[in-house]
Amino acid sequence: MMYGGYGMGWFGGIFMMLIPLALLGLVVYWAVNSGVKSALKEGSSSGALDILKSRYARNEITEDEYKKLKEELSR
Repeated sequence: MMYGGYGMGWFGGIFMMLIPLALLGLVVYWAVNSGVKSALKEGSSSGALDILKSRYARNEITEDEYKKLKEELSR
């Protein structure tokens, strides 16, 4: 006797629900992973250099401090 007309019983229903959930999980994983990679590509050193330049422009640090910090960030 066939259950629900598919011949797989309740196991077939569970299996048919797992396929879309697995695909959804892959899409979410890909979206999160690509977001992390793009954030890492931008790099934090360029943002730090921008902050350093703006601090120097506002005379919050001296020229010697600017050069020293810029050298440290370049490493």
